[in-house]
Amino acid sequence: MSLPLNKETEWLETDGLGGFASGTTRGLRTRRYHALLVSATTPPTGRVALVSGLEAWLEMEMGNFPLTSQMYFPGVISPNGTADIDAFDLVPWPRWTYRLPYGMTLEHELFMPKGRSAVALSWKLSDPRGQIKLKVRPLLSVRDYHSLQHENKNFRFDVEVMDDKRLEWAPFPSFPTISAYYNGHYLHQPDWYRQFLYEREEERGLDYLEDLAAPGIFEWDLSQKKAVLLFASHAPGRAPEWSGGQSEQLHESLQAEEVKRRKAFPDAAALSADSYFVKRGKGVSLIAGYPWFTDWGRDTFVSLRGMGMALGRLGEARQILLEWAKAISQGMVPNRFPDSGEAPEYHSVDASLWYVIAVYDYLRVSRQEGAFSKKDWKEFQE
Repeated sequence: MSLPLNKETEWLETDGLGGFASGTTRGLRTRRYHALLVSATTPPTGRVALVSGLEAWLEMEMGNFPLTSQMYFPGVISPNGTADIDAFDLVPWPRWTYRLPYGMTLEHELFMPKGRSAVALSWKLSDPRGQIKLKVRPLLSVRDYHSLQHENKNFRFDVEVMDDKRLEWAPFPSFPTISAYYNGHYLHQPDWYRQFLYEREEERGLDYLEDLAAPGIFEWDLSQKKAVLLFASHAPGRAPEWSGGQSEQLHESLQAEEVKRRKAFPDAAALSADSYFVKRGKGVSLIAGYPWFTDWGRDTFVSLRGMGMALGRLGEARQILLEWAKAISQGMVPNRFPDSGEAPEYHSVDASLWYVIAVYDYLRVSRQEGAFSKKDWKEFQE
């Protein structure tokens, strides 16, 4: 699905845990929520923005060729690498095609694997002419996703090279550790990039300037192979899900898994709806929207009939109803679970009524489909 190239049209990838990646088709970040890796530390809440963006460029015989664009205060775009984007496609995930000199093209794509707090990126060059190096400088924020980052002395730039082709950054002890998996080379070169301007935040009357930390530069020879870079997060002190040394195989495996999963959906609407089903505890919940909201009572049960029952996701609808039942207090369903994990808030007049309607519709549809048993009925009664 091709979309127009501008800074108004936005794309979204989700991880099934409450985390996401988002941006504009032109590549400019216009919101504080535009980032490559936003992770949910207590799925689906506790979201933190870890990797906000990239500074990427090609080094060729005729000089450097920027691939990214940044907007700085008071509205200066530098560099303007995204001006050479020829097309943007959304299926099966965000993919940009660049026009390069001598008829060369470059494809850059990214996706989030379901159920993992990670984002996988790749760059592939067609018909390379001579040696062409790709250099990528990640821009880290490491903050609550509603906040903004500013240059500060407490940010730890230290890098820990864990094993071949995997490294870690842990800028703050109270935030997740960021792992990077890559099939190129890394040069540690810490610096701050200052005063990024987010236009949509300025329009909303909110703080709109941010400084981002740039710990170093990844480098690949694109004339030899495809460049692969994967960012993942995990709680401090916990082991990461993957080891290093096999970045290309890891990328291919996750990619094949995601292609298969996404192709199983009957249409684009069903695939889009899947982005809103997220993990909560040992069960499932339905998120109210991105980027601001997590799971809200009335939103969940208004939409569950269409996104759950109508789309045949009866198993997940059942889990959602049971998960929310655990939080019922004095006959009231909570209106929302706060991001920071405090006690649920009970301030909705009709959330409980929508819950009853959703339960009724679930029982009606599941009985029609023959998917409801005496055991299910007993569980609901309890």
